[in-house]
Amino acid sequence: MNKKISVDLNLGQKTLNLQTGILAPQTNGSVLATLGKTVVLATVVLGALDKSKDYFPLSVEFTDKLYAGGLIKGGKWNKRDGGPSDTAVLFGRIIDRSVRPLFPAGFKNEVQLMVTILSNDKDNDVVIPAFLASSAALMISDIPFNGPVSPVRMGLKDGKLTLFPTLTDQLTSPMDLLVCQDAEGINMIEAEANIVDNDTFLKGIQLGIATGNDINAQLVDFTKKYGKTKIEYEDLSPSVELLAEVETLIKPDIDEFLANGADGAHMAGEAKIKDKVKEYFKARIKAEELEESIVMEAVDTLIRKYFRAATLAGHRYDQRAVDEIRPLNIELDLLPCTHGSALFERGLTQTITVVTLGSLSEQQYLQDSNGEITKRYIHYYSAAPFSTGQTGRTGRPGRREIGHGALAEKALIPVIPSIDDFPYTITLTSEVLSQNGSSSMASTCGSTMSLMAAGVPIKDKVAGISVGMVSDDKKYLLLTDIAGVEDHNGDMDFKITGTRSGITAIQLDIKRMGLSFDMIRDTFAASTTARMFILDKMDSVLASPRTQLSVYAPKIKLVKLPEDKIGEVIGSGGKTIKALMEKYDVQIDIDDDGNASVCAIDAAKIDSCVTEIEAMIKDVQVGEEYDGVVTRVEAYGAFVEFLPGREALLHVSEMSGGFLNDPSAIIKIGDKLHVKVSGFNDNHQIKLSAPEFKAAHPGDPNAMPNRERPQFDRPPRPFNKFGGGGFNRGR
Repeated sequence: MNKKISVDLNLGQKTLNLQTGILAPQTNGSVLATLGKTVVLATVVLGALDKSKDYFPLSVEFTDKLYAGGLIKGGKWNKRDGGPSDTAVLFGRIIDRSVRPLFPAGFKNEVQLMVTILSNDKDNDVVIPAFLASSAALMISDIPFNGPVSPVRMGLKDGKLTLFPTLTDQLTSPMDLLVCQDAEGINMIEAEANIVDNDTFLKGIQLGIATGNDINAQLVDFTKKYGKTKIEYEDLSPSVELLAEVETLIKPDIDEFLANGADGAHMAGEAKIKDKVKEYFKARIKAEELEESIVMEAVDTLIRKYFRAATLAGHRYDQRAVDEIRPLNIELDLLPCTHGSALFERGLTQTITVVTLGSLSEQQYLQDSNGEITKRYIHYYSAAPFSTGQTGRTGRPGRREIGHGALAEKALIPVIPSIDDFPYTITLTSEVLSQNGSSSMASTCGSTMSLMAAGVPIKDKVAGISVGMVSDDKKYLLLTDIAGVEDHNGDMDFKITGTRSGITAIQLDIKRMGLSFDMIRDTFAASTTARMFILDKMDSVLASPRTQLSVYAPKIKLVKLPEDKIGEVIGSGGKTIKALMEKYDVQIDIDDDGNASVCAIDAAKIDSCVTEIEAMIKDVQVGEEYDGVVTRVEAYGAFVEFLPGREALLHVSEMSGGFLNDPSAIIKIGDKLHVKVSGFNDNHQIKLSAPEFKAAHPGDPNAMPNRERPQFDRPPRPFNKFGGGGFNRGR
C-alpha cells in the first residue's frame, strides 16, 4: 500500500485539496484534486525517446465522464461514453498550451498527460482542479518539467472582480478571464466577454498575476516535500559543433532568405535551405551518424536566430512597419445560393465565411457531466491541407481547427441577436483557403461581414488581430498582424477581438517563459489601434446589416404561447399542429418554454399560419364582436369560424325569435355572419349570439317543437346502495 499524501491549496476564498500516493500507482505522477465535490484525476506517464520527431511529442487528453454528473449518454443504442467532445478538446488545449512551453528544449521523450473528471458537483469549474492536478502531477513526477504553472479564473460581479467564480456566477458575469501564470509571468490567456473595456481586463490580469504567484509558491512547497528526483534525459538539441557546421554552410542562404522576404515566401525559402542541408549531410544521415530530425532542427534554430536578430534590429521579414497591417480585401456574396458569404483577405491569409440559417429545431444539443445544453449559434473552422500548399490528412477536424472555431465563435457571441429578435439557428463555416498567419482572426472578421451580408441583425461589428513579439534579455518588439514566419520564429501569438467599445475574446499562446504585465499592457494598446483600423475598412464595405434575408434563406416568425395554450396548439397526438403545417406548408417547432417558431421559404405562408396561431391563443372576452363564416350546420345550431382556425357554436335559440325546426332553412355553410361573444358554458366553451341575424328571423313564437316531449314534474329517483342515482337493477 502506498502512503496517502494530502495537502490543501488556498485559492482566494476557496480551498482545493490535492492527494497523491493513492491512485494510479504505475504512473510517473498521479494527483487527485478536489474542489467542493468536484473530483479530478490527473496522471502523467513518460514514454520512449523518439528521435524521428522534430517536435516534442506531448499529448494531453481530457476526459469528461458522464457518470461524474450522474448521467447516462443520450440515444437509444450506444450508451458508452464516446470520444472527446469539442468542450473536452478545448479544456485539454488550455492545459496543453500552458504546460508545453515549460518542458526543456531537446527533451523528446513521449509524455502523455491524462485528465479524468470523476465527480462533478455542477457548481465548481472543472478546469481549475483539472489544471492544478495536471500541474502538480508533472511537478512531483520524475519527468523534466520547468513548473510551476497555475490557473486563475476571474469574473465580474456588481462591477467588481471575483476570483474563481462558480458556474452559476459565470452565467451572469460579463467577463470570463482565465490567466495562467508560470514562474516568470503570464504564459496563457483564454477569455470571453460581453464587450468589456481594456482597463477592466488589465486589472484582472494584474490580479491574476498576484494570485497565480501565490498558488505557484504553494505548488513549489508541495513538490519540495513530495516530489521525485527528475530523470537524466538524452538532450536531442543540435550540438554546438553541428550548429557551427550548418551555419557555415547556409549563412549566405539565410542572408538571402531575410533580404528577399515577402508574404508567404518563407516556406519556399526554408525548403530550399533544408534541401541543401539534406544533400550535404545525406551520407552521414544514411550511415546513421546523424539524425535527420536533429539536422533539420539545427536549420530551424539558425533561421530563428538570424530572423529574430534582424527583426529586433528593425528589419521585419516582409518590410512592413512593426504596427502595419497587411493589405485588406473584403468581398461579399461570392456564393450566390448560400444565405450569406464574405471573403476576407489579409495578405496571403484568405478565408470565406458562409452563413446558414435554419429553424430553432436545428439547434445543437451537447451533453457532458454538467448536463445537456443547446446552441443556436455555431462556428466551424475548416482548413484543408492545400491552404498551406501541402498535402495532408483530411476528415475529422483536428484540435487546432476546433480551437480556432471556438475562438471565432466566442468573439461574436455578444453581438448575436436574441431569439426574440431573430428566432434562427445560425451556423457559420469559415473555409480557410490560404493560411499565413492568424487565420482565426480572418475568420472572425469574415464572420461579421457574412452575417451582415446575410441580413442577420447583429448588434455591432467585431474584428480581431494577432500581435506577435520578438524579445531578448534587453528588449522586446511587438509585431502587429504577424505572418506565419513571425508566428513560427517569434515569442507569442496574442489574439484579441472586439468592437469599437470593448473586448469580446482573447487567446494568448507563447513559446517562452511568461510575459510581464508591461508586455501585456503594450499589446492591448497595439491591438486596439489595429482593430479600429480594420473596423474602418469593414465599415467602408458594409456599414450595417442588410434589412432583407436571402431569397434562399428560410423565413421564421416566433409566437410566444401561454403555458395553458401549448397543448391546444399541438392538439391531441399532434393533430392540430400537423394540420397547420400541412395547411400552410410550414415547419412549426415549439420548445418547452412555449416559443413556437414558424419556418418556411414563403413569408406569406408564415404570416397566414402565425395569424391562425395567434387567433387560437387569443383570450376572447364577453362582448367582443367578430365577422365570422359558417363552417357547419347542425340541428342544434351553426358553428361559426370567428377567428382564423377558431370556431364556436351559435345555438339554435340565438338564430331566431321563435322556434326553429331546421337551422339549415335560414343559414348555409359559407354564409358570413356578424357574431358577438355572449358568454361561456361550464366547460369554458364560447357561446355566440347574432343579434342582427336573430332580429331578421323572428320565427313562430307559438310553435311547439315536434322532436321534444313535454316535461312533467316527477319525484326524485331514489339513490341505490352504491350511492348512485337511478333504479337499482339488482340481479
